Amino acid sequence: MIASSQTTMRIVSRIGVAKRTMSDAAGPKMHSAKDAWKTIHATRPVDPHPHNVFHPPYNKVAAAAGVLGVLTAGYGTMYYGLSHQQKKQGYWK
Repeated sequence: MIASSQTTMRIVSRIGVAKRTMSDAAGPKMHSAKDAWKTIHATRPVDPHPHNVFHPPYNKVAAAAGVLGVLTAGYGTMYYGLSHQQKKQGYWK
């Protein structure tokens, strides 16, 4: 009985219940990118035109057609899936 409890304790300590000792000889590692940001920012090329997603001029007719196309395709695929299941399961003929 004593041998089995010692074996159990040894296994439990190996699995992860035992805590690792932490070394603070070097101190905690800190994220140092914020200190180098001015150097990184100075070496970047100047962007004369920011590429925003929605900025004028854009064609309102094309945008409306795109939105309606996506909604129609989504509704169509959902309705097809519903009708296929209803026919497959015998509710619709």
